Amino acid sequence: MKFELNDYKQELTDEEILSDIKNTAERLGRDYISISYYRKNGKYSQTAIQHHFGTWKNALSLAGLRTDRNASELKLISDEDYFEDLRRVANLIQQNTVPYDDYRKFGRYSAEHIFNRFGKWNRALELAGLCSTGFSKDKISQQECFDEIERMWRLLGRQPTSTDIIKGNVSHYSIDTYKRRFGGWRKALEAFVEYINENDDSDTDIDNQTVEDRTHDIRDSILSTRNGIPETQAKLENIHRTSRNINTRLRFKVMKRDNFKCCACGASPAKDPTIELHVDHIIPWSKGGETEIDNLQTLCSKCNLGKSNLV
Repeated sequence: MKFELNDYKQELTDEEILSDIKNTAERLGRDYISISYYRKNGKYSQTAIQHHFGTWKNALSLAGLRTDRNASELKLISDEDYFEDLRRVANLIQQNTVPYDDYRKFGRYSAEHIFNRFGKWNRALELAGLCSTGFSKDKISQQECFDEIERMWRLLGRQPTSTDIIKGNVSHYSIDTYKRRFGGWRKALEAFVEYINENDDSDTDIDNQTVEDRTHDIRDSILSTRNGIPETQAKLENIHRTSRNINTRLRFKVMKRDNFKCCACGASPAKDPTIELHVDHIIPWSKGGETEIDNLQTLCSKCNLGKSNLV
């Protein structure tokens, strides 16, 4: 008997997988198919799909199919269906619990849908007779999440997306951190925007004045409040209405107004990731300037250090 190698098969391409997903959906007459349906009717393994696309939802999106079950389809999935699959995945990974990320890799259903049905991931695990993951959304506070969203928005110069977090590696926290705390990335953004817009009426809106114009206006206002008292005799600490600290909400509003660019040189982290943006008092706080939106400007670290305490 003569032994021969099998014909060499080139590495599987994205196009081959996507084409088979489309063909499988067409054969079933559906615009959405679950990973379990595909495993029964398609050519390729779930492992191959995860290797190429990360998640089943990404593969469906690239194949031009619906990425989520509709409400009527979700109702067909019973609680016990979810529990049974959680136990299956636990057995597969040989643990007495199922981390959220692991279920996304090996589960037959959407981890986000399970989360939404039971309110908490650990609650679903408990009802399935499994142990808690040991992770708690309370370990990372809501404010820390908001601060991180603000940092990413500033870094990118635009609204961050889930793709930025999953593939761009720009977030200090995983996408699941936001899902566990807010129920989804979109809900995290909505909560952030609501937070930013709180007490919006208390923040003075500004027109299209230049930084120089605003500086002169503010300086004149400060000097007029001193009623002619020489600066060396003015007790500046007594005329401050605001704290020196610039909170996340106000800092974000200033940077967004300034298009996440340095007002002095135009530098932006969206073009050069090494650029670090600061929010600076136009009239220094030490010289009577208030922490108000019309006395704040965006500067890069170099321009801010160069400005020092000068007006």
